[in-house]
Amino acid sequence: MAGSLPARGSLYRVFASIIRYHRMATRSASDQGGELPLEELQAFITSWAKQALPLLNLQLQRVGPILPLQQPTLFVGNHLSYLDIPLLMSQVPVVFLAKAEIAKWPILGAAGKLAGVVFVKRESDGSRREAARAIIECLQTRGLSLGLFPAGTTTLDEGRPWRPGAFRIAKAGRLPVQPFRLTYEPRAQAAFLGKDALLPHLYRLLRAGPITARIEFGEPRMVEDPHAEALACWAWSKDPSFHQSRS
Repeated sequence: MAGSLPARGSLYRVFASIIRYHRMATRSASDQGGELPLEELQAFITSWAKQALPLLNLQLQRVGPILPLQQPTLFVGNHLSYLDIPLLMSQVPVVFLAKAEIAKWPILGAAGKLAGVVFVKRESDGSRREAARAIIECLQTRGLSLGLFPAGTTTLDEGRPWRPGAFRIAKAGRLPVQPFRLTYEPRAQAAFLGKDALLPHLYRLLRAGPITARIEFGEPRMVEDPHAEALACWAWSKDPSFHQSRS
C-alpha cells in the first residue's frame, strides 16, 4: 500500500499540470478574443511538455540537433504510446492529428481542443477528407506544425509500411515533412497497446520507475513521390542503420 502512494501523487501531479496549463491558456485566449496567438500557443505547448516529462518518469535522450523550422512542418514518426505526444512536443511546438475518441477523454479532450488538435474518425471516408483539409489549414493558415503517426495506432512493431495519405497531403500542399524516431527503455513498460486503458496504464507506469526515452529527427524533405517517401520514412523509423539516399 505504501508503495502505491508515490504513484498516486505522481498521477495527481500529471493531471494537475494539464489542468493548470489549460486554465492559463483558456484565460489568455479569453483575454485575446477566444484564440491564442501563434507564438503564445507554441510557448504553452513546449512549456507544458517539458514540465510533463519528469512527472511521467521520462528521462530524455535526444539524438542529433533540431534544425530551426523555416516553415510549418508535418512531423511523422513511429507510435508506441501516448508518451510519444509530450515527448515530441517538448522538442518542437506541434499539435497533433488524433483519433476522435480522445476528444471525449476527461481533461485531455478539452486541453487538446484548445491546443488545436485535429480529431479524426478514422473509419469515415468523409472524415479523412476533412482531416486532409484540416491538416493543410493547420500548417498553411494557422502556421502550426503538426505531428502525425502514419501507422494509425500504437504498436511494438510497425510491420506494415506506412500509409501514404499524409505524404499525399504534404505533396498537394507543398508542405515539408520531417520524420522522427522514438524508442523507450524498458520498451514494454512504455507501450500502450490494444485494450490498455489510460488511467490504469499510467498508474502502472508511474509505479514502475524511470523510463529512458530517446528521440531522433531525420532530414526534412519535400515530397515528390508519396509512396516512395512513406516507405523510406517508415524504414528509417524502424531501423537506425537505414539511410535514405537523397538525390
